[in-house]
Amino acid sequence: MSYGPSYAPDGEIDLTQYAARPRRGIKKETLVRGLLTVMLYVTLLRATAMWYGYPSVFDEDAAVDPLPQKLMLYSLIPMIGLYFFLEPNRFLSYFRRIPVLVIVVAGFSLISIALSISFGASARGIAAVAILTIGPLLYRHRYGSVETFRLLQNFAIVAAFANVLYIIAFPRFAIMGGSYAGMVKGLFYHKNTMGQFFAVAFIVVISIGLPPSRLRYRTLFRWAALLLMLLLVAVSRSSTAVVMLAMGLATLAGLKMMFKIGNSGVRSFFLLFLCLVLGFMGASAYLGAAQLIADAFGKDLTFSGRTNIWEQLIPLIYANPIFGYGFALFRQPDIMEQFVHVTFDARSTHNTYLELALNIGVPGTVAWVVFLFKRLGQRITTVSAGAALNEVQAKEVAVILMIMIGAMMEAGLMLAPVVLWPLMVVCLPKDSSPSSFRPRPRKAALPNSRRRLAV
Repeated sequence: MSYGPSYAPDGEIDLTQYAARPRRGIKKETLVRGLLTVMLYVTLLRATAMWYGYPSVFDEDAAVDPLPQKLMLYSLIPMIGLYFFLEPNRFLSYFRRIPVLVIVVAGFSLISIALSISFGASARGIAAVAILTIGPLLYRHRYGSVETFRLLQNFAIVAAFANVLYIIAFPRFAIMGGSYAGMVKGLFYHKNTMGQFFAVAFIVVISIGLPPSRLRYRTLFRWAALLLMLLLVAVSRSSTAVVMLAMGLATLAGLKMMFKIGNSGVRSFFLLFLCLVLGFMGASAYLGAAQLIADAFGKDLTFSGRTNIWEQLIPLIYANPIFGYGFALFRQPDIMEQFVHVTFDARSTHNTYLELALNIGVPGTVAWVVFLFKRLGQRITTVSAGAALNEVQAKEVAVILMIMIGAMMEAGLMLAPVVLWPLMVVCLPKDSSPSSFRPRPRKAALPNSRRRLAV
């Protein structure tokens, strides 16, 4: 009998059992992507304020529980903190290249809070705007405009089907009563909010390219959602939404032709020529078409029917033109009651630019408008590589223009925690591609043998 070592044949050796076992857990990139996706969807849901059981009569005394909306807003704070913990250097890098005009707007906003006649209301307002801004901005910088618009499309499509099902299942909540009897608001608090959201959502979802040669279920699903969005805009009977949708479609059609010009210099000259030659003609045609739309909805050319409110608010700007009366102040009903006296309840200024001038002053409002026009010019004159980037770039221009036009007729469309603010935020960053980030290399420590002894 031999007591020496025994050897197994080569074929019987299983090397896999000696291989290193893979670590179980969630990859950091998977966790970050899931976190930012949830943040973006929660931000959109909170901004739209869609919820079950809103009263059908739009009344200031109607019982509305603010707790669900507060919980959604507050839930974004720990998620933002978690992302900062996961990627602190990348998080800070996104906010190091803030445009000068945005810094000017932020400066006037902060000063207006310090001088506000209601510090608590202004502080809460700017905190809500900041929270609803960070999530969309982080996702856009991290994954680029194409991927961001893909998520926006998913949210818009689901919202369209959800609102139609809600109208069918709960008409007593979804269809308004009182002075707005017969107008549909769906899951939204007011019919104008629903109309404006789905007007912009239609532009976000629609494809400006040729339809595919082979239809897929996803394409049919998208077309069905687009038809439902048009239906929801119509039943909301919002004149502002109709004008915004017409402006968005016209912008997409014009940019589709302009993007065929590859040279950015020629495109800039063409844009200037178009603005000078067609400016007067477009203004005249707009006034004629606007009057027809306004007459169809029983309103004046302002589409708001609130010129009597503006007559009382404009003198207030002259009284305090530099820093205004406080951020988000004229979104408060009690503040409006102090300064505006009409036969009906004046809940808002019905003009975003007027509201901004009253809140943060004229210089801050002008800086914000100049920043928007600067971004529009950069979008139009920049030549992007790839059809997907060009399509998203055209949609960004259309969305910004739609919100700027709608801001002439409705209050709170910009710098406010409302439905269209996150949609504008994702369209404003300069770069369409994901932001590049390279961590700083660590300095290698010198070996002990090479260290010099202290004398």
